[in-house]
Amino acid sequence: MTFLKKTVLLPFAIATAAISAQAMADDPITHTIQLEAVVPTDDFHVLPSDPSWIGNTQILSYNPNTKKLTSLTKQFSVKNKAGGIKAQLLAPAVITSGANQIQLGVNFNNTDVTIDPVEVVKKDEATNGKVVDLKIIPQTGTYVPGKYTGNVQLSFEAVI
Repeated sequence: MTFLKKTVLLPFAIATAAISAQAMADDPITHTIQLEAVVPTDDFHVLPSDPSWIGNTQILSYNPNTKKLTSLTKQFSVKNKAGGIKAQLLAPAVITSGANQIQLGVNFNNTDVTIDPVEVVKKDEATNGKVVDLKIIPQTGTYVPGKYTGNVQLSFEAVI
């Protein structure tokens, strides 16, 4: 390229680059960050110790050697200054695949939880607060092949 062409074309190249940069600067980039915070009362709470798992699907892995599904164990921080804590299932604890289902046992603080309310944390344990285990245990037996899904819905209530 000759010196004359370089001299004549250079200002146009610079202007084009500046216009392109200006156009890119005018297009905003936005992000939405969803946030949630739970601040419990100092008198009563039942909260997962690690809340990152609670909204995500948990995997009960199948072991082909033992022909069993793994259990799920998670910790909860509990407290009730006025008394104990009751728990109950809001629906039967099962996972299903089509017409097939696998019953799940639900245990909170070493107490089996069913549809009927049951005290899972005694007053002397709940008053100062403590960390307890939630266990979800698939029934043993022969499983029909399939992709099983479901929910365990728990409700907790302060005992006064």
